[in-house]
Amino acid sequence: MYTVNGVAPCANASATITVTENAATNAGTDGALTVCSNGAAQSLFAALGGAPQAGGAWAGPSPVAGGNYDPATMTPGAYIYTVNGVAPCANASATITVTENAATNAGTDGALTVCSNGAAQSLFAALGGAPQAGGAWAGPSPVVGGNYDPATMNPGAYVYTVNGIAPCANASATITVTENAATNAGTDGALTVCSNGAAQSLFAALGGAPQAGGAWAGPSPVAGGNYDPATMNPGAYVYTVNGVAPCANATATITVTENAATNAGTDGALTVCSNGAAQSLFAALGGAPQAGGAWAGPSPVAGGNYDPATMTPGAYIYTVTGVAPCANASATITVTENAATNAGTDGALTVCSNGAAQSLFAALGGAPQAGGAWGGPSPVAGGNYDPATMTPGAYIHTVNGVAPCANASATITVTENAATNAGTDGALTVCSDGAAQSLFAALGGAPQAGGAWSGPSPVAGGNYDPATMTPGAYIYTVNGIAPCANASATITVTENAATNAGTDGALTVCSDGAAQSLFAALGGAPQAGGAWSGPSPVAGGNYDPATMTPGAYIYTVNGIAPCTAASATITVTENTPANAGSDGSVTVCDVGAATGLFAHARRSAASRWNVERPFASGRWQPLIPRR
Repeated sequence: MYTVNGVAPCANASATITVTENAATNAGTDGALTVCSNGAAQSLFAALGGAPQAGGAWAGPSPVAGGNYDPATMTPGAYIYTVNGVAPCANASATITVTENAATNAGTDGALTVCSNGAAQSLFAALGGAPQAGGAWAGPSPVVGGNYDPATMNPGAYVYTVNGIAPCANASATITVTENAATNAGTDGALTVCSNGAAQSLFAALGGAPQAGGAWAGPSPVAGGNYDPATMNPGAYVYTVNGVAPCANATATITVTENAATNAGTDGALTVCSNGAAQSLFAALGGAPQAGGAWAGPSPVAGGNYDPATMTPGAYIYTVTGVAPCANASATITVTENAATNAGTDGALTVCSNGAAQSLFAALGGAPQAGGAWGGPSPVAGGNYDPATMTPGAYIHTVNGVAPCANASATITVTENAATNAGTDGALTVCSDGAAQSLFAALGGAPQAGGAWSGPSPVAGGNYDPATMTPGAYIYTVNGIAPCANASATITVTENAATNAGTDGALTVCSDGAAQSLFAALGGAPQAGGAWSGPSPVAGGNYDPATMTPGAYIYTVNGIAPCTAASATITVTENTPANAGSDGSVTVCDVGAATGLFAHARRSAASRWNVERPFASGRWQPLIPRR
């Protein structure tokens, strides 16, 4: 405030100046930023010195987004940061000088495959891309001249590194070296075989230390690495082991020589009969045997023949001596001497039609051989005759001779007797008062007539009579014709007692009387437990005049089958009781007229009064009424 003092009486004079001070802008101080051409975007603002204000604007060789410098999209140079001042303050600015260093390039990863006996090869040439020269190698073995030498180095990962100029990082790429072993087919060899010898390994005939897994080529195809004289031709057989690239194939040769084998023919067999003529062993040999060999066996051989009369059967070996390297050749004739067959002698067998199966073989005479076959009217199973399924007749047992022996046979004549049939067990239930019944008719099945009965009582005419016989098991037996056994069947007789309801009776009651037993009114000896029927239901076996109606009441006792029910009747008669009325009284004058007593008695018209003379007192005394 500015004040000028006034001279009295004048007042002082004053005026005010309001001062506003705007802060000066600060863009920081100049700076520098060095980046790598493949680096990430970096903040230009962070590269300013001092204490720059935020909110300014950047200008330079490339547009600036977000205050960052991105080597991937921008050009290095001077980038100016400007913060606008509020008047009267001037704008402030500062410069960041950007330097961009080129990134290093070591190329891209690669692979190098070499042979263990191959020449040295360039690792650098195996890199991909466009690697910079001048880098350094590191790996399982020291690298000289940028090459990999299989003779002195170990395979594995070899890393090529080119150092970068800060802030660029070093660049590296890897060459993976694979070293394939050189193949080894061994050294040449020779193999001498016999034309009938076993297959032999060509591989085993190679010298040195050949690798397995190679392939053979020669005059004949080679299977399993073997030379088989039976199917192959001698000559030069070349063994080749394929190298895994870049290794070359390796080869070695086996020269095969094949000598002709001796021939004793092939094994054979000679079967003779124990009583047969002498036969040639040589003729029994197979193939094309050479003559001049020698025989050996269980018996000495004369003239190359086997004579059953003097020699023992078994293995007879013919041997022809071979020329080395071929072994001796031999073939075996197995001599089997079969004995003459024996089917036994004829026989007979008698069986029952329901009998068990029986051995036909056991019915033969002599000493028959087992293992023969049977023929006859029916097929034979297990050497048995079964009456249930077979037909009697002549059954022939044949034992086949083992050639050259002839067959032998014998016959069993089978006779089959019919079995008896007594039927099957049954049961018969009768009533003690029933009629006689047939036991035979109670049998099951189809029993034969003519058998005999036995049981608790003698049986007459094949019947059971309850009046004279005792119940129980009655056995029917029909005698069989040997070898058939007797047949029997049993009828079990059960005899049920006949029921007894008593005899008819009568019961007379008074209509006002007490209940009376109907059962007691029956005659005879009735069984308890029966049932009553009649005009009214019967409770407790009694007739009660107070609740029931007279008439015929029937008592029924049910029989156990085959016994029938029994019944008897009680005829109930109900009488009405007399009625004299009830007591009364009358008073008369001793000199009065006669008075009717009935009118004062209130009794039924059927009641009567008896009156006597009066006593001396002149009074009447009534008498007890009479019915």
